[in-house]
Amino acid sequence: MAIRGIIFDKDGTLFDYAEVWGPTIKEYAKTILMTFDVRNQDEARQRIYEIVGIDDKGNSYPEGFLFNHDHIVRIFFKILAFCIHNRISPWKMYRLLMKLLNSKNRQIYFKLKDMDFSPVQKLMKALKDDGMTIGLVTNDITANTKVFLDLMGIAGYVSFLRTKESNCKGKPNDESIRQFSSLFGMTRDEICVVGDSIVDMEYARRGRVGYTVAVLTGYGLREKLEEYADVVYDRIEDLASDPVLFPKRT
Repeated sequence: MAIRGIIFDKDGTLFDYAEVWGPTIKEYAKTILMTFDVRNQDEARQRIYEIVGIDDKGNSYPEGFLFNHDHIVRIFFKILAFCIHNRISPWKMYRLLMKLLNSKNRQIYFKLKDMDFSPVQKLMKALKDDGMTIGLVTNDITANTKVFLDLMGIAGYVSFLRTKESNCKGKPNDESIRQFSSLFGMTRDEICVVGDSIVDMEYARRGRVGYTVAVLTGYGLREKLEEYADVVYDRIEDLASDPVLFPKRT
């Protein structure tokens, strides 16, 4: 059956996590090391990268909190172990992390502003021109998501938006897939899900969608994503030549 609707993830899918987060994480690590006067800085810096999930060279660490928003307890104990090992007050570390994370959107805003999103814009236009209904489901908040879509120049292509503030359960729960299906009169096997993480893949599996696409600009482990996805691409613009999404062109 032909695909009529497509649901995208945002972070790590519409833009490269490492390209955007790498410089930001480097500054985070520098601030933490200086604030707490950590002795073995090389070891501590690497551990911070692993806890977060991205390092300054763009390498991904799948167990980091960027890719595991739902594993709060596990993340807490990783941070606690880091604090104990480096003799840091967990409470002070928590407050600093919250301060850094609350400022991340401003930093990412300026990074996105300088990036070239023309390949993503061309893809969205091609999908829309072929009659595809485009949705976006993210665990980010609505305000941030709308700002990012505007910066990318693709806000006008998105007909369905669900964020952590929407009236539905977050991924990997498939409630938003059911809402998308009902709202636009599609069966689930007429829907494609595109994401970068195992959470996205599990979301697609639970939703029993017709086509699942993974990209390597977030989580990054091809062999793990291949266990779930029908196809894995290096970057989102590679979807422009996908034979399932664009059967008329092949």
